Amino acid sequence: MKQQMLVAVIAMAILGLSACTQAPDQAQVQRDVEKAQAEGQKKVADAKAKLDEVNAENRKDIVETRIDNSAQANNPPAATPSATAEPGTPANANANASKEIADARTKAAKKAADAQYNLDKANAEAKYDVAVARCKAQTGSAEKSCKDSAKSAYDSEINQAKAKDNSANQRG
Repeated sequence: MKQQMLVAVIAMAILGLSACTQAPDQAQVQRDVEKAQAEGQKKVADAKAKLDEVNAENRKDIVETRIDNSAQANNPPAATPSATAEPGTPANANANASKEIADARTKAAKKAADAQYNLDKANAEAKYDVAVARCKAQTGSAEKSCKDSAKSAYDSEINQAKAKDNSANQRG
């Protein structure tokens, strides 16, 4: 009885270990890859649409700022005959207009940089998700090495996107 039990336990252990080394179902791996690709494309499309939206809003804001400041420069409050740029004089109105337009451009550049970062991040995430899904076609240390490589590439792309975003925001 004990011997039969021991044989049964050993047989189950062998079957359990052999299940751990079985090759993954390639059809399932392919479905997972296709799903990751579709989700990644959606993520990237959403981020691209947001970038386009931000760029359109930025153009609108800059044009509106120019129009507002142009109207103020052409219709200043009662001008004084003084040669210095006092409040309400055309020279001061033009300086304020230039500053407001520059501020609007700086703000627009920062918004665009942040939206571009989100697009770059979505691209990196999409590539990473597809790579990890493809790694599932492998087993053991090959799978781990594949996932480590995918993670390394992802981290590199994210760091590049952050550096680009930081650089753009510092210029502004």
